[in-house]
Amino acid sequence: MNMFDTHCHLQDDRISARIGDIVAAANRAGVARMLCCGSSAEDWGGVERVGAAYADKGVIRAYGVHPFYVKSVDPGENNWTDGLSERLAADPSAAVGEIGLDHAVSPRDDERQAEVFARQLKIAEQYKRPVSMHCRKAFGAMLSILRGNGGLKFGGAVHSYSGSPELIDELVELGCCISFSGSILIPTSKRAIASLKKVPRDRLLIETDSPDLLPRGAAGPFNEPANLLLILNKVAEVLGEPPQKIAELTDENGCRLYRLAS
Repeated sequence: MNMFDTHCHLQDDRISARIGDIVAAANRAGVARMLCCGSSAEDWGGVERVGAAYADKGVIRAYGVHPFYVKSVDPGENNWTDGLSERLAADPSAAVGEIGLDHAVSPRDDERQAEVFARQLKIAEQYKRPVSMHCRKAFGAMLSILRGNGGLKFGGAVHSYSGSPELIDELVELGCCISFSGSILIPTSKRAIASLKKVPRDRLLIETDSPDLLPRGAAGPFNEPANLLLILNKVAEVLGEPPQKIAELTDENGCRLYRLAS
């Protein structure tokens, strides 16, 4: 059984010292592929190193500026966009992520978040790459930007989905896959469960968001890709399908989105 962890941060300082053990444990658990997402220009070098060292273990790279770190870049300058473009040009398999909007973080600058997000969408389109997107309490703004962009021409995922079931149809129409994390294991996560049931099967993804979002029942202190099995089993339970089938489905969806051989 092969699984695809479509969003994690293996370069994170909290787990990077144990990266060899973490990747090996993931492979033993059946996690054959892991999308390692950057958060800011400061950690893109770490993403590159992890991807280079563990490419044969299924690690794929993604580079982007997370909304938490938009203050580290000037939307009107090109130094960071040039750096992102250089990374993508050097690695034809790399995606763009983690990018997006967060209206729950405080303090925040909505205008700068929107500008940085929109510029990265354009770069992804220029290089014909899929995107991995963060969205928290900002779905109206994200939908507006995606509509203005003409949708995601090369696909993308809303990671660790936290929106309402009613938004799923439009997100799918705009080119999004929908990814679920360990939050669906929280007993009170009724909205996430309802959203999961609404997602078309060919747009469904699973992820850990390691080292964050430690799933209920997993040993800590930090989350790891090996815990994807817990999420898989919950998704299978909710959808009334065998875990093997959901593993195959989500792996195929992830490989299609990120242009990989399944």
